[in-house]
Amino acid sequence: WACAVAGCALVLGFAAWSGHGRVQAADGLLLLALFSAAASYVAGARVSLEIPPAQTVCWALLFMLPLTLPAALLQWPPTPVRAGAWAALGYVSLFSMWLGFFAWYRGLALGGVMRVSQVQLLQPFVALLAAVPLLGETLDAATVGFAAAAVGLVALGRRFSAAPAAAPRAPSPAWRPAEPDPEPGAMTR
Repeated sequence: WACAVAGCALVLGFAAWSGHGRVQAADGLLLLALFSAAASYVAGARVSLEIPPAQTVCWALLFMLPLTLPAALLQWPPTPVRAGAWAALGYVSLFSMWLGFFAWYRGLALGGVMRVSQVQLLQPFVALLAAVPLLGETLDAATVGFAAAAVGLVALGRRFSAAPAAAPRAPSPAWRPAEPDPEPGAMTR
């Protein structure tokens, strides 16, 4: 827990430092998204112990459709969107936000939520690192230092976990194929 809290504080500190200490409305929305994602990851990890991770993701997307579809329509851009932007949205939607979650929830189920979820602390720094070759961004020494500290905290947290991850439970009978009914008049236990 200490490593997770320290890692979270480190990421928040980096956000405050890189934003020059000014809080903006987007920061509040990002904080709400963070809490939403955290609650969703924990709930999804628990559910993925009962049903397969792929079903966990698909059911979550289906249940959220009544909220996400109207929100998307309200945010529809007033000007035409380029084909490349639609292709990028399709790629992120299909691979990152759908198929990627199959592996993510499987990993959470196998490794334990507390141990595996700390890897998320690296996401902002991996995104910044990827922006260097892809977008021509530059990295300063402070960003590299924050990233190195985050990697260190994640490694430390994984090394000093309180208990080994429990073996994943067998999936519940709710999604197993039903056994055929016994023959009429057959004796059952």
